[in-house]
Amino acid sequence: MPLESGRRAAPRSLPGDPVRREYVHRPIVDDILVTSWRRLDDSHFSVTAQWPSDHGYFTANQDRHRLILIGETIRQAGLLLSHTELGVPVGHHFILGDLIFATHSPHLDTGGRPTPLTIDVVCSQMRMRAGTLTSGRFDMTLRSAGRIVATGHSHVTVTSPGVYRRIRGERLTARRAPGPLPASVPPRLTGSATEHDVLLSPADRPDRWLLRIAPDHAAVVNPANDHVPGMVLLDAAQQAAHALTAPDGFVPYALGTEFLRYAEHGTPCVIEARWVPPALPCTRMVQVTGLQDGEPVFVSTLTALDARG
Repeated sequence: MPLESGRRAAPRSLPGDPVRREYVHRPIVDDILVTSWRRLDDSHFSVTAQWPSDHGYFTANQDRHRLILIGETIRQAGLLLSHTELGVPVGHHFILGDLIFATHSPHLDTGGRPTPLTIDVVCSQMRMRAGTLTSGRFDMTLRSAGRIVATGHSHVTVTSPGVYRRIRGERLTARRAPGPLPASVPPRLTGSATEHDVLLSPADRPDRWLLRIAPDHAAVVNPANDHVPGMVLLDAAQQAAHALTAPDGFVPYALGTEFLRYAEHGTPCVIEARWVPPALPCTRMVQVTGLQDGEPVFVSTLTALDARG
């Protein structure tokens, strides 16, 4: 069917072609994790990806792949399929409702080399309009060398540029204002490789921080975004859980995040972390909430095995 006026169709691309930056909403080629895709049937797809062993932001921590890699891989695979197989034109906007995944920790070791992955994707709850995805759920199983590395899912809603303009209003042109970068929490407390990667600045309590984003951090800052990206919030949650539990060695194997509203530029984002009762025996759980103007922006729950026996 013809596209509505103002839409930009995705460039003609076929499985086996290189994954374009616009398909995964990443401005830098080195940040692209997914490498190919193919359709199995109307709701099943296979995607390949590769996790780097050495990367400026996704660098492994103590020879183990970072948890954020799983969330970013699920995000990229869903975007890729939406643009290439589900009719979403480049230029449409994605609203992430939630992102939930669990790892199989023994298979997260890097081995000192890149990790190739195969991803089984099942699409459900799909709503289409004129051949274009408007909302749906992506369930994914990530495997390395035939072994399950992680499972997870996400819900997304897709809006046209016109609808997005109406949703965002005057916020559409918002960008991060230049200014001095607040002091960071020590990288060792957040599990970060460098101070540049730390997303937390100290606040008035040991379980509360302010979100900080280095303006020249290319893997975190996308100049096209009129709000703080969801993956930045997810990583801030992981860092907050790490800081809250230090030096206990809290190593989460599962992370579930619900995104409630946009995290706006120019408004302080408070990150709070607290222990919560575990949902499963022999586990420990931390809940992290991001707030702006006293209203929750996201809520993340991180689960780790209880190493205390």
